Amino acid sequence: MRKSVLKVGFTSVCVSMLLLTSCSDDNDDLTLSEDTTTTADSDEIEEASSTVDSNSYILAVAPDDGVFLIDHDGNTLYDWDFNGDQLGNDAELLSDGSLLATIKVDNPQITYGGYGGSFRKINADQTIAWNVDYSSDTYISHHDVNYLSNGNIIFPIWEQVSQDDAAEMGFSGNFDIYPDAIIEMNPLTQEVVWEWHVTDHIVQDFDESKENFGVVADVPNLIDINYNNDQSDGDITHVNGITLDEENDLLYMTVNFYSEVWVIDHSTSTEEAASSAGGNYNLGGDLVYRFGNPLTYDNIGEVTLNRVHYPNLFDDNKMLLFVNNKYDNQSAVAEYQLSPPYELIAGQDNEPELIWEFTDSDLYSNGLGSGVRMSNGNTLIAEGTGAIWEVNSDGDLLWRFTNYSRPWRAYAFTKDDEAITALGL
Repeated sequence: MRKSVLKVGFTSVCVSMLLLTSCSDDNDDLTLSEDTTTTADSDEIEEASSTVDSNSYILAVAPDDGVFLIDHDGNTLYDWDFNGDQLGNDAELLSDGSLLATIKVDNPQITYGGYGGSFRKINADQTIAWNVDYSSDTYISHHDVNYLSNGNIIFPIWEQVSQDDAAEMGFSGNFDIYPDAIIEMNPLTQEVVWEWHVTDHIVQDFDESKENFGVVADVPNLIDINYNNDQSDGDITHVNGITLDEENDLLYMTVNFYSEVWVIDHSTSTEEAASSAGGNYNLGGDLVYRFGNPLTYDNIGEVTLNRVHYPNLFDDNKMLLFVNNKYDNQSAVAEYQLSPPYELIAGQDNEPELIWEFTDSDLYSNGLGSGVRMSNGNTLIAEGTGAIWEVNSDGDLLWRFTNYSRPWRAYAFTKDDEAITALGL
């Protein structure tokens, strides 16, 4: 069993990489090799917990099985009735005890892994508060959803771009593509109140006759539409997780097939979000920050992500990420220290500081996955095609639960959390 723990105060970690091929499926990844030397600074290392976080319950979200609130003995304290419908991927437990879930629609036209097409809010007493569909022949919601303080929901979608239209954008492949967009909706009126589209923020160096032709390295705030141009099924970006920081009005996305986290300015209007001006950063909908794989924009800096899930932003702009193939068929959970306000500078190392990491030779999932920091400092990990783990800050395995075939995410709730109280527990 192999463990590697990095902390603030540790000296060097050197990760070298080699790009073997563009990402075309879950097995075509960036390859990173590790040469790690760590030296502890005892003044900066807090004592690791030696026990599980007994003050927490765990919300296990497993698309094949359902959604369950469990304790560390594996007892199911609460589960949810989906009336025969299948969970999409995500489910979010809200402070009033209601559950916001993604639901798979019947007969979808777009069926990439993680598709949903519908959302359902289920009250604590299992009655349905509302259902909302967002699916058609040419678009579908997928993977994740955030419930906002104003009652809106925000979620990613795939939207079809025909082969001809893609060619006009400078895409070098000869097939329809399905890049991502982000939709914010009032679920009660079903009004779309804000939206953002990858296709409004692209650069390409393939066809100089197109308006968005340019030098990729010179415009780090734009997205190279041809980075993943051999993904012949058309799913070229594959956003699989979003987190809206409402305080700073920034939206974070994990972009699996770019092995990156993208950050955009949510303070924009929809019109500004389609442009390169406006909003708090005056960049419109262009990326205000990105990290994890500087190869996507021909930049310098260390590649630290290789397929990635769940941009979990928490205390003081730290972020936990599940890195699916960090060490050649071995996953990791990585913690970064982010430092907004952000700036992307061409030709400069824009990567954030990696301050902690857990990996293990038994930890591997080529899809799904999450990492969550618990109330006692432990980290709760959903190994997407395996188990739910709890480890301490030293990388010691304290708990492993294997009852679910594909845990999408695992969330920790303290026993006195409002959501738990609302469920009558």
